[in-house]
Amino acid sequence: MNISINISLILGLFFLQACTNSSTKQHSNLPDTANTSDSLALSTSDSTTSFVSPKSDSSRGQIFLVRSYRIWEKNDPTTVLNKEWYDLYEENGQYYLDKADYEVKDGFDDCAQVATKSVESRRNSLLFLKLKGLKAGAVEHVKISHSEVWPKESVAYSFNNQKIELKGSGTIKSTEVQTDENGHEKVFHEVANYRLNYSATNGNKEKTLFQVDQYDHVFMKTLFVGDIDRDGALDFIFSNPRNYEEEALLLLLSNHGNPLIFDAEEQFDC
Repeated sequence: MNISINISLILGLFFLQACTNSSTKQHSNLPDTANTSDSLALSTSDSTTSFVSPKSDSSRGQIFLVRSYRIWEKNDPTTVLNKEWYDLYEENGQYYLDKADYEVKDGFDDCAQVATKSVESRRNSLLFLKLKGLKAGAVEHVKISHSEVWPKESVAYSFNNQKIELKGSGTIKSTEVQTDENGHEKVFHEVANYRLNYSATNGNKEKTLFQVDQYDHVFMKTLFVGDIDRDGALDFIFSNPRNYEEEALLLLLSNHGNPLIFDAEEQFDC
């Protein structure tokens, strides 16, 4: 009798352990739900949009900020400039492309305590460009109706029987009224989880130009809308710093229906 009970207990223990091991193996094969969600949030937008290439390919071209640069460990960003660079500049309300005309001056940054190189253009330059196929001369442009595209706002531009719509989305965390250098008041929002999408009337689906997790006391602005590469479609230049101690420009080039993005940024924090 006792032997029979002991055998039953032993068999019961083996059965319980086998069930536990099976349950553990099943759980270990399940995906990590939290990690999967984070990964998907970073790598996809939604089923109706796709991303334009988020980073520029230097083999296709470059853009360059016309400003002062800090020289860290003898790394001089201005050495990339040569006679192949063009200047997109404004004169009397018209925009032009021409070979860059500039000088580089030595300086010193008291804040960072490092040497600087300042690129000073002889024109009212928006940026320097090194892209294949650029031609000197006047550049067709469209008047900017709203420079900022806040969340839940959209801005439309028409050019050569084509309509381009920019659409902002994101979270407005706070709102305040600011006064600019001309004494004009304007509403400013602190924005997180921002995304700028664009769509065209050529039948392509909506595309995401860029997304920013958090803006720190700054926001994106549209600086230029026109036809830089002369393909009959609109190109855009945006100011898109993440914080108030950064200058950043982003160029969306229509590129004959195969849009490209080029960006440049420089930090000037203390």
